[in-house]
Amino acid sequence: MKLPRIAILMLRGMEGCGVTNYCRHLKAYCDSVSSSCEIFVLNDKKIGRADTSTDLQITRFNFDDKQSIVSRINSDFDLSLIFSVPAKSSSEVVKASYVEEILAKLKSPKWMVNLDHHFLSFSRNADYKNAIETCDGVLCYSLNKTGAGFVGWLDKNNVKTKVKTIDNFFHVPFLNNLISLEREPRKKRIIYAGRAVAWKRGSISLNLHEPLARRGFISEMIGFERSIAGFTQLNNYEGKLAWFTTGEFYKPVRGPSAFSSSPINTQLFRFLEMEDQDPNLMYVIGSYDYNEGMKRVADFGFAIHPRSFEHNKLCYGNNFEFQGLEATLLSVPIFHRHFLDNVFLPGTSTSLTTSGILLSVDDDNTHLKLGGPQVLDVEGFSDNLDEIWKSERKYREMRENAVDMVNTYYASSVVVPKLIATLL
Repeated sequence: MKLPRIAILMLRGMEGCGVTNYCRHLKAYCDSVSSSCEIFVLNDKKIGRADTSTDLQITRFNFDDKQSIVSRINSDFDLSLIFSVPAKSSSEVVKASYVEEILAKLKSPKWMVNLDHHFLSFSRNADYKNAIETCDGVLCYSLNKTGAGFVGWLDKNNVKTKVKTIDNFFHVPFLNNLISLEREPRKKRIIYAGRAVAWKRGSISLNLHEPLARRGFISEMIGFERSIAGFTQLNNYEGKLAWFTTGEFYKPVRGPSAFSSSPINTQLFRFLEMEDQDPNLMYVIGSYDYNEGMKRVADFGFAIHPRSFEHNKLCYGNNFEFQGLEATLLSVPIFHRHFLDNVFLPGTSTSLTTSGILLSVDDDNTHLKLGGPQVLDVEGFSDNLDEIWKSERKYREMRENAVDMVNTYYASSVVVPKLIATLL
C-alpha cells in the first residue's frame, strides 16, 4: 500500500525509551519505502535520557512556534500520530493550552498513542483526557481491562473515544550489519539491556550472576539507571556480589551504574573491550547510546529480557517490547516464563512457549523489599546455557529460528501497512 504522509508528535520531548524506539522504527520504515515521515519534538521539559537517541532525525520546536508547526503539518501531512503529551511537571502555559493550541488545530486524521503499561506512567500526563478526546482515537497495547492498565484508566475517567490496539515491530534493516547467526566471534557473556523498573525484572540478572560466573560467563547490565527501583535492586546484592570498579578509566568507576551520561558510557564500553572482563565481577552500566547498545548486545552470547506482568495487574497485549525484539535479532534471547506463556505469535494460536523458539527463565516472585526474585532451578538453567554455548550447531539453530520469527511476524514491512490501514 501507499503510505500516507505521517507527522509524529512527541510533545513531552525526546525520551530514550520505547516511545522513542517506536518513532525511530516507524520513520525508518517510511524512509525505506520513500514515504514522508517527520518527527516533531516540543522543547519544554528536559529529559534525562535524551542523549541516548542522537541518531534520530527530528524537528525541534518551541511552544511559541506552535502556529507555524501546526500550519506545516496541516499542509504537508495526511496523518498525525501523537506519541507523547506534556507531563504534569511541564510549564504552566504548555499544560494549559497544548490541547487547544496544537492538537485541536490539526486537521488531518490524528491518533493518540499510549505505549505505557501502568497507570503510574500515563497518569503523569497533563490534561490527558481532553487530549485523547480531541483526537480521532487512541492506540494502546491491550484492550483488556486490568487493575492498573490503560483501558481501566479510560473507563474510570469516562474518556469517550475509539480505542484500537497497536502492535510493536522492528525495522530489521537497521541491524542487518549486526545480525549474525554464528556463535563466533561472540564472547561467553550474558547481557540485560533495559531500565531498572521492577517489572522488567533486571534483578534476575543479578541473581544469575554467581552460578553463571562459575561456568565462565561474564554478566553485564546496560541502561540500568540509578533510580529508586535501581537502588533497591542493587542494594539487595550489596556485599553479595563483587561489582566492577576501576581507577584506570578516565573517570573513576566506584560502583554499579556509575554514569548516567550516554557518551561517557560509550567510552566505558570501549575501555572494557580493551580489558579482559572478569566473570567474578558484576558489570552494571547506565544509559547507553542506541547504536552503541545494539553493537554491544550483538557481541554477547545471550541476551536476557525477563519482564513479567504476572503480579502487576497488567497485560502484555500480545506484544514484545523493543528490547525483547532487539535481543531476539541479535543474540540467543531469554524471556520470562509468564511472558512466553501469555503472548502468541500474531494471527495464530501458538504461544511463544509452545513455539519452542525462545529460552525461558522463571522466578519465585520474591518482592524487592525481601531480596528480589530468585531464579527457579538456577543450576539447571545455567547448565542449559552452558550446553547451548558449547554446541555451535545448537547455537546457530537457535539464532536462525529467532531471526526467522522476527522477520515473519514482527518486521516493519509486515506490521506497518496493516496498522496504518486501520487508521484512515
